[in-house]
Amino acid sequence: MDVAAATRFFGVADYLVFGGMLVVSTLIGLYHGFKFRLPWSRRDSDASDLAVEEDRGRQADASAEEFLIGRGQMGTLPVALSMLASFLSSITLMGQPAEVYLFGPQLWLFGVAAFLAIPVINYVMIPFFHKMQLTSAYEYFGTRFGRKVQLLASVLFTVQMVLYLALVLYAPALALSQVTGLNTMVVVTAMYFVVIFYTTIGGMKAVVWTDTFQVVVLYVAMFAILIKGTIQVGGIDVVWQRNAAHGRGDFFKWTTDPTERYSVWSAFIGAAVLHTAVYGANQLQVQRYLTVSTISQARQMLWINCAGWTAVVLLTVYAGMLIFAQYVDCDPIRSGMVSKADQLFPLFVMDTAADLPGFPGLFVAGIFSAGLSTVSTGLNSLAAIWFAELDGTAFKARLTERGSGLTVKMLALGFGLLSFALVFVVPYMSGLAPVAIALSSFFSGTLFALFLLGMYVPFADAVGATVGLLSGIGIVGWMTIGAQVATEAGQIVNPILPLSVEGCAANATATLAAAVSEYAPALYRVSFLWYCALSTLITFAVGVATSAVSSRLGRKSGGGGSGGSTPPTTAAASFVVVSSEVSLDEDKDSSRPEKLLVRSGDKEASALQVSVLGRPRLPVVPAAARI
Repeated sequence: MDVAAATRFFGVADYLVFGGMLVVSTLIGLYHGFKFRLPWSRRDSDASDLAVEEDRGRQADASAEEFLIGRGQMGTLPVALSMLASFLSSITLMGQPAEVYLFGPQLWLFGVAAFLAIPVINYVMIPFFHKMQLTSAYEYFGTRFGRKVQLLASVLFTVQMVLYLALVLYAPALALSQVTGLNTMVVVTAMYFVVIFYTTIGGMKAVVWTDTFQVVVLYVAMFAILIKGTIQVGGIDVVWQRNAAHGRGDFFKWTTDPTERYSVWSAFIGAAVLHTAVYGANQLQVQRYLTVSTISQARQMLWINCAGWTAVVLLTVYAGMLIFAQYVDCDPIRSGMVSKADQLFPLFVMDTAADLPGFPGLFVAGIFSAGLSTVSTGLNSLAAIWFAELDGTAFKARLTERGSGLTVKMLALGFGLLSFALVFVVPYMSGLAPVAIALSSFFSGTLFALFLLGMYVPFADAVGATVGLLSGIGIVGWMTIGAQVATEAGQIVNPILPLSVEGCAANATATLAAAVSEYAPALYRVSFLWYCALSTLITFAVGVATSAVSSRLGRKSGGGGSGGSTPPTTAAASFVVVSSEVSLDEDKDSSRPEKLLVRSGDKEASALQVSVLGRPRLPVVPAAARI
């Protein structure tokens, strides 16, 4: 059965609701793009060359800081909602109900596991990032391991992010094509145009306020659709009875088999590691911590984020159970009403709420709100890390205020276009939620392990960091690609819960899965929820072992190792912190310079703050004076 024939299409009210969301998002971007434009500075013609260069640096930093982190003076609640909106995605709202429909409700633990990340992030990572004041999280790798490691981390984050952004806008386009009949790629093109426009025009403040608006739309849409659907099915008790009667009431699967798609251990422990890595090493989240001025504000943001994330996961789990209750006797996948499980939620909305003007439009607006917020945040973060990569170059030294603003905007535009190009690969991937989680898992896990290596292993060096990073990416990346190929070849078939077509119309067609003639190796069948834990463990273990060998070889040759045993250094400056009076008072404005004591030769002196985007950084002392 053709999908278009099985569903109703948008009405005028739906287009008005959906279009209104896009218009408001665009207007927010325009407002912040023009309201917070900084005046161009004028320099006296008789200024010294040094003064001109310093002035140019300050201008470039000021303009870029406004675009990338809103000068670090934004309010807690809007930034917390923006952080939540960027952590959510259209994949969450479409992929997770499909997963619950096919495999059961164990996914609820995936949301609750976020709270396990709070102690590590609140008391280790947030104070660390506020102390360092690095707009690009991966600049730390440059000071700790060298610029080559920083560049490698930035490249890996970029690869993961542009692929992920392509996924999160393809999902809502799939939903919109389901309810309008419009071509999916036409919809994707239009949405990319909107999000690139308001992100490049308005910067971080536009991103935060559009995210805040969009997350409200998302929650309103979810609650409205789920309440309407529950009433139509017959109530919550009917939803539960139909699921329980068909073996879908098992919220805890205690198996220790790592190849089981969802179990208590993978959905809780594996997911806890994933949340810790994402909150602790992902540029999207780190950038949010620095948009507020104090550590206590950043901690409050994390609590709000975890609560909001858990609520959305629980709503999507209930949505999956509700969809099953609606189609208990006529599975839309096997009957041919939809071609992908990810289309189930849009189909459900059109079947249950199409008689209410504006409801389908509200649903699609909620789905797109999740996607647009993630993409806008991702583009801003990519611009941040690559603008930071320009530090120390002649190009950045010559930038005026106008030039710096234009540079970060062009970076955001370029990455937006690159991500858009990758959308055309998404239809060939097997399932939105598993692919998205797998991508986030092994990239976030390796980068988080690199932070742990630098912070807690004194002898860790650039060689260990590089080998560990490449090992984690290589092994888990190989597992991910192998799993995708094996799934497409029919060598991995995750057993789904029973589905029925007995209540379908006589002309419905039931398609049964073919028998598996050859199973993929067990390594490819490991649950994707373990990928982050594996990549973190591999990167850290290999990094420690390699650094130990490298340090030993360096001592034997008289070279002192690769630099991992000394305090962080940079190529651009030759200073090391000897002592400091850095306060981590959570109510203190972290943008204020602290008194740092440095040693140069046999003398001690107050260090000048070295800044990145106008914010203080730890200073450094001549390498010859290392202690």
